Amino acid sequence: MRIRINEKQRLFAVSPMLYGVFFEDINYGGDGGLYGELLANRAFEYYGSDGLTDKHGMCWEPSCQTEFRTVCGEPDGAQRYSAVLRGTVRNTGFCGEGFAVRAGETFDFRMTADGSADAAVRIVGASDASLRAVLAEGHIAVNGRGEYTLSLTASVECKNAYLEICTDKEVTISFTSLFPRDTYMGRKNGMRKDIAEMIAALKPAFMRFPGGCVVEGRSFEDMYRWKDTIGPVERRRTNRNRWQMDEYYQAGGSAADYFQSYGLGFYEYFLFCEDIGAKPVPVINCGMTCQWHEGLTVELDELGRWVDDAADLVEFANGPATSEWGAKRAEMGHPEPFGLEYIGIGNEQWGREYFERYEVFERELKRRCPGIKLIVSAGWTDSGEEFELAMDWMKNNREGAYAADEHFYKSPEWFTDNISRYDSYDRSLPKVFIGEYAAHTDTDIPKRRCNWYAALSEAAFLTGAENNSDHVVMTCYAPLLAREGHWQWKPDLIWFDNDGVYGTPSYYVQQIFAWNRGDHAAAAKSDDPRIKLAASVTEDGSELILKAVNISSEDIETEIEADEVYASCEVTELRAEPEDENSMAEPHKVFPSVLPCVPGGRHRIAAYSVNIFRFKK
Repeated sequence: MRIRINEKQRLFAVSPMLYGVFFEDINYGGDGGLYGELLANRAFEYYGSDGLTDKHGMCWEPSCQTEFRTVCGEPDGAQRYSAVLRGTVRNTGFCGEGFAVRAGETFDFRMTADGSADAAVRIVGASDASLRAVLAEGHIAVNGRGEYTLSLTASVECKNAYLEICTDKEVTISFTSLFPRDTYMGRKNGMRKDIAEMIAALKPAFMRFPGGCVVEGRSFEDMYRWKDTIGPVERRRTNRNRWQMDEYYQAGGSAADYFQSYGLGFYEYFLFCEDIGAKPVPVINCGMTCQWHEGLTVELDELGRWVDDAADLVEFANGPATSEWGAKRAEMGHPEPFGLEYIGIGNEQWGREYFERYEVFERELKRRCPGIKLIVSAGWTDSGEEFELAMDWMKNNREGAYAADEHFYKSPEWFTDNISRYDSYDRSLPKVFIGEYAAHTDTDIPKRRCNWYAALSEAAFLTGAENNSDHVVMTCYAPLLAREGHWQWKPDLIWFDNDGVYGTPSYYVQQIFAWNRGDHAAAAKSDDPRIKLAASVTEDGSELILKAVNISSEDIETEIEADEVYASCEVTELRAEPEDENSMAEPHKVFPSVLPCVPGGRHRIAAYSVNIFRFKK
């Protein structure tokens, strides 16, 4: 078999934004995951969606003979509830699993409290009070209303530790927080380091956030509004997470304690994007709740508040520190603009009611925020009535958006059958942003596998995206994160528990594709249809990059012919058996290896493999 590359003929510039990530707080990926906070219901603001169930004390367990109750008082920002404590209460952590500590690790505790008492704050190492071991302890003298802080250093390692507060007299506590001092980039109110490092290691060009269906909510009250997520964390609103609903319970568990503290808010998202070198791509609510459920819509003549939110977001991100919203950014610690370029209007919306609302945003934002690139939704799937309606809208509004956000969760066979999907796309239409995709090995969520068969099909599909990246400008897999034993959706890119994290086979496909994106596309042809190709060269022409995906069950011997002569070559190979998966026990069962090769020689492309050749002059 022969592969022929014509790298002297540069076809088009490969989109520098081609490979990114999409973050949504699903599967406990935000609170209880990426966000470094270790205390669940830290402000006693959890609530029952039915308006009747009292959840304000959820995740707090008082010991015997302890007086503990929650009370509603004067609002402090968006926070209204406090806990009255005399005795000992323990925070059970997210999913009831506490948090991990390592010997010598330091944690920063703070609480807002009122009263006059001595408070002992402990990290304990067992859920059974009769057996618990004290891993760290400190004392706070509460003397009137104020913020009290304490550092705690653990003496030994423990995977499931818990925080206890013990008082000798009655105190009123309105806010608590516990963070590891060693967050990603050392930021206060920052990200869990190991998870953040896994995301950063993908070298994403952009990050889409905060959703996803989280943006939409299930009611007007729990729609996501970015303004609720900025300012002092102790004054931010707590919102229900739409993934806590009964229909999303998986793995025999409950997500009744799944809320959004908004400690991970838009300011933190922008900072995280800056820290990992990714451009921010926020998605805002367009006046519609999730169309898979209630499908509520804000009347067109009442959309002004939502449009104002979008325009104010641009000012918050890009405005001078003297502007109203730029001043709020500066007050939070970032006087320089974040350089926002893109905004998604709505998540996975469809139908005429969506495009009517999108057009209101388009008209106003183009007038008020010139230069911002708007992203329109193409709906929830790759074809059918809703998708065709979106295509028709784009044909009639060719300048109406920078890009259209396409979503598809399909079988591995669909991905390999649709490698050429974008070959004939009309280039005069808005560009394509594949904002959510993943290969699903089963229609039943619990039966879906994060295996090599799925990842291989995604790799094959991505060669088609890269070969059309003059028009397909952005792609990102979904979902990004999942907590072991407490998830609502599969497959996912990165899995974690209290003290571990690993990438799935799809993670390593994403990583090696992002690490090996050239600057200009080149023509590459094979005389064997089982090999899927994408070729590119660097700007200075010193390197040729060839992606070759073998979707067959046979090894294939090949010769690679190029226009230029190269002095050296190496190949990054990712291969496994179709059913192979990574796990906490075997995090690198499917893992790339880098091998030397000879330019101009013969090469073996293994069965079920992804290969990235880098030829250097």
